[in-house]
Amino acid sequence: MSSECPPFEFSGKYYHVHAGVGCVRQSSFFEGKAVLNQGLGYSVILGFGAFFAIFTSLLVWLEKRYVGSHHTSEWFNTAGRNVKTGLIASVIVSQWTWAATILQSSNVAWQYGISGPFWYASGATIQVLLFGVMAIEIKRKAPSAHTVCEIVKARWGKAAHIVFLAFCLLTNIIVTAMLLLGGSAVVNALTGVNIYAASFLIPLGVIIYTLAGGLKATFLASYIHSVIVHVALVIFVYLVYTASDKLGSPSIVHIRLREIASNLRSCHEPISHNGQSCGPIDGNYKGSYLTMLSSGGFVFGIINIVGNFGTVFVDNGYWVSAIAARPSSTHKGYLLGGLVWFAVPFSLATSLGLGALALDLPLTENEASHGLVPLATSIALMGNGGSILLLTMLFMAVTSAGSSELIAVSSLCTYDIYRTYINPDASGKKILSVSRAVILGFGCFMGLFAVILNKVGVSLGWMYLAMGVLIGSAVLPIVFMLLWRKANAIGAILGTIVGCIFGTVTWLSVANVEYGRVNLDTTGRNAPMLAGNLVSILTGGAIHAVCSLLWPQNYNWDTTRQITTVEMEKSDLPAEEFKEEKLTKARSWIVKWGVGFTTVIVILWPLLTLPAGEFSVGYFTFWAVVAIAWGTIGSAVIIALPIIESWKTIENVCVGMFTNDRLMEKVEEMNFKLNSIMLAIPEAEKAYLLENEKAK
Repeated sequence: MSSECPPFEFSGKYYHVHAGVGCVRQSSFFEGKAVLNQGLGYSVILGFGAFFAIFTSLLVWLEKRYVGSHHTSEWFNTAGRNVKTGLIASVIVSQWTWAATILQSSNVAWQYGISGPFWYASGATIQVLLFGVMAIEIKRKAPSAHTVCEIVKARWGKAAHIVFLAFCLLTNIIVTAMLLLGGSAVVNALTGVNIYAASFLIPLGVIIYTLAGGLKATFLASYIHSVIVHVALVIFVYLVYTASDKLGSPSIVHIRLREIASNLRSCHEPISHNGQSCGPIDGNYKGSYLTMLSSGGFVFGIINIVGNFGTVFVDNGYWVSAIAARPSSTHKGYLLGGLVWFAVPFSLATSLGLGALALDLPLTENEASHGLVPLATSIALMGNGGSILLLTMLFMAVTSAGSSELIAVSSLCTYDIYRTYINPDASGKKILSVSRAVILGFGCFMGLFAVILNKVGVSLGWMYLAMGVLIGSAVLPIVFMLLWRKANAIGAILGTIVGCIFGTVTWLSVANVEYGRVNLDTTGRNAPMLAGNLVSILTGGAIHAVCSLLWPQNYNWDTTRQITTVEMEKSDLPAEEFKEEKLTKARSWIVKWGVGFTTVIVILWPLLTLPAGEFSVGYFTFWAVVAIAWGTIGSAVIIALPIIESWKTIENVCVGMFTNDRLMEKVEEMNFKLNSIMLAIPEAEKAYLLENEKAK
């Protein structure tokens, strides 16, 4: 194999014979060139941005006009607290589908093989499943809250409130930075659009429709984005495993993955270059991509699990979604959303990530860390059509999750800073103005911040792994806040701050000890990240637990139940939705199913794969079928369920749209007059009888 050029017939276009040197592999896949026209890049960013800004704002107006929604500050920030299961699940999928979900999941498939997509998906699904418990507890213990920090203040006071507010805002900044880093990197690689311009232009349309319609606009846009993402997902999965003439079946992918990782393959310069995939993988069983026995994949899985607890439990966006859900939909929405979301990284990376390896694409480590693996595969399989489809999919992910972050920050700044410390008696109108001002300000700030990160050289992969170190210490104190009556304020404050400091010190110290220097490269490697993530989350929880056992608070949640709304609105929900016995039953349900599915996908599933060692053709075919089926069924459910549940509302809007508005106004006017006459009849009758009495 070492003497042949190219080493494989199917990847011959990436090799050439150079006189006096021999067989030379292409130095990188993209070679610094844009795949698409720059004008197309700007058209996609601005065109989609304008379309969603107009279309989503129109949907919000139609609901207001024909369904009768009252656009108060409460509605703007909580969507009326009446959102059903299907839309909540769709929002969770959309909110949790970042640029990293599409890009980084395929990167870890390229690095570790089949274990990468699995650990990415399972390591980031369990947080959503378990957050369902917190979501139902909000309905029980803080039914009128607007943000997680409002609950912190009601229970633990001002000092704890300020600490957790800082950590929540940091989480939103990190998540938004990752969205813009991933989005701008791919748009730049694909079309040559200036990476700094992309950082500002991508959020533009999101800012407009979020300003117009608040949380409800975010939810409606999230559903549309989810539909597009899942349609693209199904296309890519079926393309790799059934339709492509370059791959087209699990057996071909299996054969290719064995060939490219063969220890007989020559991987010296120039037949392969440093940082490109070639030969056996260090840390994998038999050096194979076709095994779950991967030390690198397992370590990534632990980092992923720990880090993502922070980005769910400390991200106010998930609390806002839980607050917006109707009580009977909350737990079901989070469980369904988590299970459907699992398919996005698992199915997509099992196809596009492994596809990049099976096609022997000359991707470099630098290209992969910037999230360009799925893009390379889509181009190799579909040409420019594939790159446009992936660009569309990515734009949907970035803008949808971005709008959620805008609302999350807006709620924190409005209710936890402005209403709490600046103007406690603010009217609903004033709250609405502040919410919109924050959305505009934060959107512009994040564009600037993404430019700075790009300038410094921070990659999506580095930011994704580092977030757990920085925010993980706040996870267990937040969990204890709603689940443990003994949890006290001093333990929460100390645990969160000290855990973050210890985690950061450990992270940097391990990087220095292991690699002799501290920089973006060494701090982004697995050993320092693993140590920092674990120390951060465990120290935060341990300190809080010890302090709470020594000085228990013995809290009964009375003050959290006393959190007030700005405008008192009549709820359309029946009273039984808020009955304690119904909410307690819902809590038991989500604990059973949430913990059950967590055990299956994090413990039982990986354990059952270990006896297989290196997957056979049959075993890998079964694995691919699971990925295809999960992606297909999940996509069908998340597209159909919100429409089915909202069919009555859709009917009302359609009837209103296609009925003469002027006629409806006349009918309403006539109804008003008839009602006035009917109300006046008893008074008129009384006056008539009185006159008769006087006449007699």
